[in-house]
Amino acid sequence: MKLKHKKIALFILILILLSFIFELTMRPKVLSQSWADMQYRGKRFSSAEKVFARNAKKDDATASANLAKSMYKQDRIEDAERQSDKALALSPHKSNLNYDRANIAYKQGDYTKALELYRKAMLEKPKDTDIKANYELTLKKMQSQAPKPQPEKEKEQDPDKQEEIRNILGGLDNKESSDRKQQNPQQGLPPTKWW
Repeated sequence: MKLKHKKIALFILILILLSFIFELTMRPKVLSQSWADMQYRGKRFSSAEKVFARNAKKDDATASANLAKSMYKQDRIEDAERQSDKALALSPHKSNLNYDRANIAYKQGDYTKALELYRKAMLEKPKDTDIKANYELTLKKMQSQAPKPQPEKEKEQDPDKQEEIRNILGGLDNKESSDRKQQNPQQGLPPTKWW
């Protein structure tokens, strides 16, 4: 009986190994992508970048996005922007790609583009609180940088000009008053009977 259990265990182990080998031959990027992901999570961005770069050469949107993230973490913003744009071109309707690209635009100081991309990401993933928070932060940043309207300086005029304006305004008031009296002649007269 023990021999039968060992054969069954060996058979199961062989099946697991064969399925693992089959998986690696059918999808070779899986192992390398997993390795790079572990490197990224371990904050070893440069080694993760090398693996992501190899996979990104194959026009893989996920690999390009991951490559952009690792470049972003290394403060290589322009390189991250190129890779993020490539990932968006390969797969334009992924909210996380729009979100990552918006973060890059924000770091570059392009708040208008960041708002646009955060808006796209919110439309694709409306319940994501991180996207909403970053959108609001960008909006506040834009409002704080918007030029404040300058109070109009009082125009200094010479006294003769000011008096001339007062005379013109007074003349207009008198003209308006006389026009009203001509239209309603009874209004301006005192009543003859007061009781």
